Amino acid sequence: REIEAFEQEEYWSVTAQLQTEDKESFEAKLHHKAGKKIELPNEESAKRVEEDVKDQNWSIVDVQKRQRRRNPAPPFTTSTMQQEAARKLNFPARKTMRLAQQLYEGLPLGKAGTLGLITYMRTDATRVSEEAVEEVRGFIKDAYGDDYIPDKARQYAKKKGAQEAHEAIRPTSALRAPKDIKQYLSRDQLRLYALIWERFVASQMSSAIFDATRVDLSVVDYTFRATGSQLRFAGFLKVYEEGKDGNVTNDRDERLLPDLKENQKIDLDKLDLQQHFTQPPPRFTEAMLVKTLEEEGIGRPSTYAPIIETITGRGYVQIEEKRFKPTELGVIVVDLLGENFSQLLDTGFTASLEDQLDHIEEGELVWQDVIAEFYEPFAKNLAKAHEELEKIEIQDEESDVVCEKCGRNMVYKLGRFGKFLACPGYPECKNTKPILDEIGVDCAICKQEGREDGKIVRRRTRKGRYFFGCSNYPECNFSSWQQPVAEICQYCSHHLAIKKQGTDPVCVNKECPGGDDK
Repeated sequence: REIEAFEQEEYWSVTAQLQTEDKESFEAKLHHKAGKKIELPNEESAKRVEEDVKDQNWSIVDVQKRQRRRNPAPPFTTSTMQQEAARKLNFPARKTMRLAQQLYEGLPLGKAGTLGLITYMRTDATRVSEEAVEEVRGFIKDAYGDDYIPDKARQYAKKKGAQEAHEAIRPTSALRAPKDIKQYLSRDQLRLYALIWERFVASQMSSAIFDATRVDLSVVDYTFRATGSQLRFAGFLKVYEEGKDGNVTNDRDERLLPDLKENQKIDLDKLDLQQHFTQPPPRFTEAMLVKTLEEEGIGRPSTYAPIIETITGRGYVQIEEKRFKPTELGVIVVDLLGENFSQLLDTGFTASLEDQLDHIEEGELVWQDVIAEFYEPFAKNLAKAHEELEKIEIQDEESDVVCEKCGRNMVYKLGRFGKFLACPGYPECKNTKPILDEIGVDCAICKQEGREDGKIVRRRTRKGRYFFGCSNYPECNFSSWQQPVAEICQYCSHHLAIKKQGTDPVCVNKECPGGDDK
């Protein structure tokens, strides 16, 4: 709803491409005017800045250099393990927990026998036993040297509401490095074990140190700012770096600046004016959803994966490009629940109930009183809903596609793998068709082989991943994970494709005779 209600707004940015007298280049962004933050809502305001600084003198008014320390993340809890496995390994929460269960229960390691490789995987604690800390600090010293061990073992604060019935998720022995047991584990078991091992080892290593530089430049009454960062000491980053959600920038990326000094004169090479638009909040990835569930106090470490499995399995959401998107059914269910059981949709109520259950466990509340307080009004609302609410039924939307078998206009249906076309004459007519998501490119293979009307379309695998194929399938078996363009490879006559947004299209045909020249 927040995404649907979002109204896009235009804004502009101004970036100066600058040079020192020694022809060393760097860039600075417009920061403020006359000591106040400046907003550029349209092209006219950006052009005004361009005109104001034209042929003016640029000079450096402030240079600040400091060291910045970055500390390692704590060892995994269930929530953070699921988030990181989703970010780095593309594992859904259910798969992460299944693999973690296998590592916990134990796997045969040749002559060593069957050994459990990690501690219990359903936990909200970041604490670690003294023996494990002592062992990993000894490992770090032997493997990386004294500089990589802090003077004191790291202790991580307990999160509010954490039960801490178990330790953090860690390897049962830090000395059991992933490379040493690689031959005994499946590929996915090894990838998850390596993630857990690296996170734990890094959690007891020294901080990373960056040299950070901030330079302010003055021109007329405008101030432009350049920032630079250089990794001075890797510390824990030598072993592990935490993943990021969405478009979060990585502060490990080095941005080097020339050796700049106050009052130094600088030459403007060019001024870049760029148009932007504000973006709505991003849809949840699985990692973002697990993080939000934890922050809102909804569920427990053992229930995050089942919650996600339930909303996807019942068709309330579908996954598009690794992000959750509500289905029509999901929107209707939420609306009906909001009208009749608003308390159930209140995240504060859910978190409060979890808290009350904790108090029951500690003997501070009587469970009969807590359940009675919740259930009596809930039962009345439930009985009322049974009487007043009709069975949820999504009305079929009619299309302009005519069924070639019976002549009826086909309708849109929602299935497990998204929308498709079906004949409304079912069960007399059982004709169905996929909805073709054309990308505006004719199929070159069809043209070469004499077939008409071949169009490149976007399709989804059973696991929800998008790929590109031909509308004439199965007569034409063209397929590609990368998005094809109309341009054809001069060596093999296959479509060129875009491997990454913002890059030039290349040939992705593995059998192309062009080799490195393609």
